[in-house]
Amino acid sequence: MKAHASPQPSATLALNTLLTTHPEIEGLTWSIDTLGTLCGEQKGMEGRGRIIDDCAQILGGTPVHVRVDGGGVVERVTVWRGVPVQVWVSYSAPAPRRKLGTILPAAGAR
Repeated sequence: MKAHASPQPSATLALNTLLTTHPEIEGLTWSIDTLGTLCGEQKGMEGRGRIIDDCAQILGGTPVHVRVDGGGVVERVTVWRGVPVQVWVSYSAPAPRRKLGTILPAAGAR
């Protein structure tokens, strides 16, 4: 690659290959930054970061799971096919379960 050439085309090709050969890693939002890093992210409660474990099997390495107050963040940073890749998920803790028939106080009640 020439010194002045953009790294984004390589990342675009890598993303196309990744999504074509591994459609099972759906649910991530993908972007390519100006430095050519392929970035995948997901925010929500479902899965608790398991998709990053799936990505690690494809991309290699071990994801880092950080749990805080029942929620957490899972991240994986690697190089795949010569392209830097950062994949992460953040999730919140699910609402606590209440026993069936529990009566909640009205808003503003003490």
